[in-house]
Amino acid sequence: MMQKQPKTIDATIILVISGCLSLSILPFVVLRFISGELDVAILNTVAVSITASIFVFVYTTHRTQAARWLLSILSMVVMLITVAIKGPEQVVWVYPSLTTIFFLLPAHMAAIISTAFLSALLLILSPSADFFFLLKVGISAGATLLFCYAFSTKMRGQQHYLELLAITDPLTRVGNRRALEEQLLGTVSRLNRYRDQSASLIMLDVDHFKQVNDQLGHACGDKVLMEFAELVQLRIRDSDALFRFGGEEFVVLLENTDAKEALLVAETLRNSVLEHHWLAFDSRITVSAGVAQYINGETMEEWLGRADDAMYEAKTRGRNACIAAH
Repeated sequence: MMQKQPKTIDATIILVISGCLSLSILPFVVLRFISGELDVAILNTVAVSITASIFVFVYTTHRTQAARWLLSILSMVVMLITVAIKGPEQVVWVYPSLTTIFFLLPAHMAAIISTAFLSALLLILSPSADFFFLLKVGISAGATLLFCYAFSTKMRGQQHYLELLAITDPLTRVGNRRALEEQLLGTVSRLNRYRDQSASLIMLDVDHFKQVNDQLGHACGDKVLMEFAELVQLRIRDSDALFRFGGEEFVVLLENTDAKEALLVAETLRNSVLEHHWLAFDSRITVSAGVAQYINGETMEEWLGRADDAMYEAKTRGRNACIAAH
C-alpha cells in the first residue's frame, strides 16, 4: 500500500494563501450583493469558488504545480478586472497581489509576470487617473516588486540549502539515511507500477573499521570514510546513488539493474577498495557487500533487510566478500 505523502512547504504556503483569500473575499461577496454591485459580486463569488477549490485540491492531493499557477493568475486577473470596474480606489489591493505571486512562483518568473501585470494596471488606470497618481502607483508598486524579488530569491536559496543539508551526510557529503529512505520510497512505488523494470541495492560495510578508530583515532577514521565514499562514487554510474546508512555502512542504489549485474558491480567495488592505496591509512582495507534485487510487492524495509542480511552473511564467511540475497 502506498503511503500518503506529507505536506510540503509549497503545499502549506498554497493552503494558507488560498484559505486566507477565500475567507477575506467572502465578506465582500455579501456586501456587494447587498449594495447591488452585481458585476463585482459575481467576480468575487467566482474568486472565492476557485480559491476554495484550490484549497481542497491541494489539501487532498498535495499537488502544487498547477495550483500555484492558477492561484497566481487568478489574483492578477481579479485585481485587474476589479480596478477596471471600480476605478483607481481599488489600487490598494495591488500590493498584496504582488506579494502573493512571489510566494507562489520562482522569483524570476514572478518578476516577469508582475512587470506585465503592473504595465496592464497602469494602462487600465491611465484614462481615469492623472499623471502624478500613475507615477506614485508605478514607483510604489515597482519598489514592492523589487523588495519581493530580493526577499523571494534569498528565501528560496535558504530553503534549498536547508533541504540539501537535511538529506546530506555532513562527513562524506553523500546522501544520508533520510535521503535513502525518500529515494527508496519513490523507487519502490515506480517498480510496483512498472513491473518490467528492475533495481538493486548493494549494502557495503567496511571490515574491521573499529580497529582503525581504536588504533589511529577517529580523525583518521573519518578521513578513511571520506576517501571510501569518493572511491565508490567514482566506480558507479551517474544514474546510481550512494548513501551513508550509518557508521561505516553505505548503500548503493542501482537503477535498472538486476541481481546478477549488481553482483558484478559489488565485486568491482570490493576489488577497488582492496587495491586502493589509502592516503589516511597505511594498510589495506576490505569491504563486505550484500546485494538484493527488488522483489515486486515487498516494502522498502524488507528490501533493505535482505541486502543487510546478505552483507552480514558475507561477514560470516570471512569478510572481503560479496553475497547476493536469496
